[in-house]
Parts: sequence; structure tokens; C-alpha cells
Amino acid sequence: MDSRLEKNQKIKNSLIETRLRRQSQVCKVYKVKVQDSALSKVQREQLKMVFVEAKWLVNDILNWSQLPENKPWNYKLTKTVEVKKQDTFETRVFSCLSAANRQSVQSELVSNIKTLSTLKKNGLKVGRLKFRSEVKSINLKQVNKTHRIISSKRMKIQGISGSLLVNGLKQLPENYELANAKLLNTSKGYYVALTIFINKEQENKIFKSEIGIDMGCQTAITISDGRKIVASIEETDRLKRLQRKSARQLRMNGKTTNNRRKTQLLIQKEYQKISNQKNDLANKIVADLLQHKNVYMQDENLKGWHKGGHGKAVQHSVLGRVKAKLVLSPRVIVLDRFVPTSKGCECGQKHDNLKLWDRTFVCPHCGLTEDRDVHAAKNMIRYGKDNNNIKLVRQGLSELTPADIESLAAQAIGQPNSVNETGRFPP
Repeated sequence: MDSRLEKNQKIKNSLIETRLRRQSQVCKVYKVKVQDSALSKVQREQLKMVFVEAKWLVNDILNWSQLPENKPWNYKLTKTVEVKKQDTFETRVFSCLSAANRQSVQSELVSNIKTLSTLKKNGLKVGRLKFRSEVKSINLKQVNKTHRIISSKRMKIQGISGSLLVNGLKQLPENYELANAKLLNTSKGYYVALTIFINKEQENKIFKSEIGIDMGCQTAITISDGRKIVASIEETDRLKRLQRKSARQLRMNGKTTNNRRKTQLLIQKEYQKISNQKNDLANKIVADLLQHKNVYMQDENLKGWHKGGHGKAVQHSVLGRVKAKLVLSPRVIVLDRFVPTSKGCECGQKHDNLKLWDRTFVCPHCGLTEDRDVHAAKNMIRYGKDNNNIKLVRQGLSELTPADIESLAAQAIGQPNSVNETGRFPP
């Protein structure tokens, strides 16, 4: 009993020390690529089976949770799993998915239920967790156990023989503290997303003057100093050809063939390439904007723009990525979306007759004439000085009590609400 109390006290002290250390650190995520050509035949098979066994486990937990008394968080992890093959179940042994990784798969499933519960509390319609045809990511939670960096070019992943040659470890800064990681299976190969903590900069960085930014469909980003950024990446001609080829193969054969599966894989790779280009462009834009002391922006309803006939423009732009990255910075002030940044004038009056197609702002009271988007970006700074116009952006999900989770867990995993007298589930 005393040994357990001592162990619990050590864990508690360790958590306190970690929290104190995190106050002077900043979190960053770096993605490194597993060199596919350097994988041995055994490593290639093990990496494949890690994700296959994760799929087995997820589906077994969901199948076990069909009974009302079974909850996903009460599922007992073992070294075997029941896999459905046609109309029968086979018992298979985990050979590559370690015990720690099995725990992380179960934890992620429970986390999905929390997310669905939160969305339902916010008034959104949610469905149920469905059986998986594939698993694309696995959380590696324990440093030096589930994952470890050996050198500037090699990593060790639990369940994989030997070490893996990876590209990108040299981008990690000095004196970093490695935290959890995530093993990813993408159309471009295997990646490892590393979460690290580094100390905050001690020196006082010199920032440029504060700016306001206005987002739009015609010009993606307009800055108060007059600069305009066109942040749009469209689908490639190769992607369109592959999509037409895939549709033609389905129309000719009436079902999915091996050739169509190969075409679908090429389509996934092309989408991944476009996504990488958008991420790169968004990172460059955000890095340029955050060189300023304060950045004022409005909480634009980007999702609503799709219904206004601008769906393709929003889809091709990187506005969503830029907005999501900017709100994470404490030097970004977000204005409420109903603040009249376009119609307001510095004279204190409003131009109520300003139409969407009017690209020049002309104040009917003081006669101020200015580019509409530049004028709105300047108003971001002016209105941002008033705390009543600022919107508090919540990051992450709110905490849920166990009662809140269990009340909606049955719907999330598709459990029936009751059992009839015959012992059968009601339809």
C-alpha cells in the first residue's frame, strides 16, 4: 500500500513539474517522411500490418459495443482479436500492434465519442461510429517506448523491426523536448508527425507595425497597407484526367476493378500533392503576417460563402487554413463577424447602400474614396481597439463529464435503446 502511495505521489509531482515547464515552452509539430526505398521486406510488411491490426481492433470494439451494457472504454484489451471473415469470426493474434499502441487506438475511439457528444450538445446532427475499412493514423504516446529518435536520420517505432530511415529530422530545432508522435499512412507513403516543445524566445523580437486583413473571394487577402494576396490553388489537369478515367472505368465495367483501384490511388496522390501545396502556401502567408506586432481580422463565415455562389473560389483558396493558423497566435485579434468593417467610415457614419459588387468605397457623408477591401482592412484596426467588437475564439473542445459522455455514447456507437421481451433488439 505504501509503495502504491509513493508511486502515485511521484506521478503527481511529475505532472506538476511538467505543467510548470510547459509555461515557458511553445508546442510545435514537425512531419518527417519514412524513406520507403530503405525499408526491408520485413519492415514493409510490419508497417502494413500495424494499420491492418488497428483496423481489426477498432471494428472489434465497435462490434463488442453493440450490446447496451458494453461501453468502448470498458473493452478489455488482449493479445487476440475477433475478425469477421464472410459469415464467421476468426481469432487472430496481434503481431505488430503493441500493447501501448492498442491502448492509444482505444483511447482515440473514446475521444471520437466525446467529439460527437460535444457536437450534439452544440445542436448539430451527428451519426454513429461506423466500422472502418482502413485506419490511416496511430497515436504514439510514450516517448522512448512507442517511438524514439536514434540519430539525425533514424527513428525506432515500437512493433517495427530495426530502425527506420527518415527524412526531415534535421529541421528539428536545438534543445527540443520530444512529446507524443503520430504514425501516418498516406497515399504518398508513411510519415511520422512529431510533437515537440521548445523554450520561448528570450530576446525581445522587433515586430513591424500592426495591420488589419480583410478576406474575400475575388482577392483572397487584402492588407491594410495596400498589399493584396491571391492565395488560390486549383485542381491540376492531371487530376481532372484521372477523374474522367475513373468514371469511364466504372461506367464500362459496372463495378470497381483492379485498374480502377489503381486509378483511385493515383487520384489520392494528386489530392495529397495539392493539399501539400496549400499547406505550404498557408504557412508562408501566416509567417509573413505574424511579423507584425498585432494582426486584426474578422471572423468571416467561410462556410456560408459556399452557399452564396462562391463555393469554387473558397474551395481553391487557403483562407480556411490561414484563419485556423492565425487564431492560434495571441497577437491576433478577431472581430465579431457582424461588425460593419466594409460599410463603416472613419468619420463615424455608415454607407448603408454599399452593394457587394461595389469595389470602391465612397462615403456619402464625408466623400472619402478608397478601395473597398483596403478600406475594410483599415477598419479592422479601428474597430479592433474597442473590446466590444472582439470575439473570444475558443480553441479545442470543452471538457465533458462522464455522465455527459455516457448519455450520448449509445447513439455514437449505434447501440439500441432497449431490448424487447423476446430478447431481440427492436428494429
